[in-house]
Amino acid sequence: MKGVEAALAIWEESRRGMFLSQALRNYSTDLSEGERRLASTLVYSAMRRYSLWVDIIKSFLHRPFESLFPLTGDALILGCAGLLEIKHFFPQALVNAFVEAVKKKRPNDVGLVNAVLRRVLADGGRRIEELKSSQNLLDQALLWGLPPWVARRWAETWGQELAKKLFVSQVVKPYLSFRLSPDISAEEMVSRLLKVGIRSWPSPYFSYVLRSASFGLPPSIVGYDEGLWTPQTESSVFISEQAVLLSAGKRLILDMCAGRGIKTGHILERTQNTIVEAWDISKNKVNAGRRELKRLGVLERSIWKAGDSLSLVPDAIPDLVLLDAPCSGSGTWNRHPEGKWKLSSGKLAGYSRLQKDLLKRAIDLLASGGIVVYSTCSMFREENEMVVGEVLCSAPEVIEIEIDGKSFPLQRGRPFGYYIWPSSPWMDGFFLCILMKR
Repeated sequence: MKGVEAALAIWEESRRGMFLSQALRNYSTDLSEGERRLASTLVYSAMRRYSLWVDIIKSFLHRPFESLFPLTGDALILGCAGLLEIKHFFPQALVNAFVEAVKKKRPNDVGLVNAVLRRVLADGGRRIEELKSSQNLLDQALLWGLPPWVARRWAETWGQELAKKLFVSQVVKPYLSFRLSPDISAEEMVSRLLKVGIRSWPSPYFSYVLRSASFGLPPSIVGYDEGLWTPQTESSVFISEQAVLLSAGKRLILDMCAGRGIKTGHILERTQNTIVEAWDISKNKVNAGRRELKRLGVLERSIWKAGDSLSLVPDAIPDLVLLDAPCSGSGTWNRHPEGKWKLSSGKLAGYSRLQKDLLKRAIDLLASGGIVVYSTCSMFREENEMVVGEVLCSAPEVIEIEIDGKSFPLQRGRPFGYYIWPSSPWMDGFFLCILMKR
């Protein structure tokens, strides 16, 4: 079963520090669509609730989990996640596939893997039911796949009811949403996708965004290479849409941490005469951003620079700065679950310091009347309201601009900005605050 072997290889790469999405792309070329889907489901299910699967496995082991050979531990984690989460697969076939994969490289551990996975299949669900009935915060953190310190922080910040919604969002399977090019209508794109077996339908919030129940690789989907659509979550679309709406009469927009250019492309597609200067500290991302804008046919209206946004100098004074700041990514952990296991309270504090410096720099770059669109994909107040509040205290010439949230589900921050809740497979968690320099 190639999907199982690919999942083990991808998981090994993730242990070495590679993002699951990148590892999955690296191994997908040799897999059929069904095998790729199995590998993707296994690795993401395993990573989203990693601590839960380890807890269950440990209850069936007679030796420390940490003493296992890496391949053996990987097979148990992926097998446990598959047996307890994949409902449409014959369980015994999955057990046999993992046993055979271990047999090739670690034959002495075949009996252990077979025995533990059989016990997981028989009794693992009982542990999950115990956790579901518990009101203990740490049990809930384990059930939904959260580090305990994150669960405590969110419970203190949001209260038990809202925190529980954040906990549950960790296991929501994300699907693709498509930001359409102005060159194609939603109706035509729906028809083209349906011809290749992908059902899609319009977003309730944007006329140029489609939703789908697909999570395939974008380059393999019709229309991508032509620049007719771009994968972008609806939360992210809302952020860059604010820059589009505020760009009227503005000549130069600075995308201060542009990454691979997804929001940059959105702004350029939806404006006519605007120039976007895009910065990123990573040369690889800058190169990827150029390729992205070339795919969309808007590269000529962009200026790309690789370097530190705290020291780069724009070609001219920007009228608007989009600062989608580096952050914990906690609003996107269902899509990028490895992030939560790498985060610590110390790293969170480091992000907060960087965000304050970047926001101060963005304000300094503006002339009077200039606007900053500040955003993160984080659900921690330390990266959001607290950053804005501290910067405003040192910049009395800056005020917040309120946003009309009637057409989009926003929750007011306390007291600054707005949150987009990770409430569906097409919506990630984001924070947004718009500031104007008087």
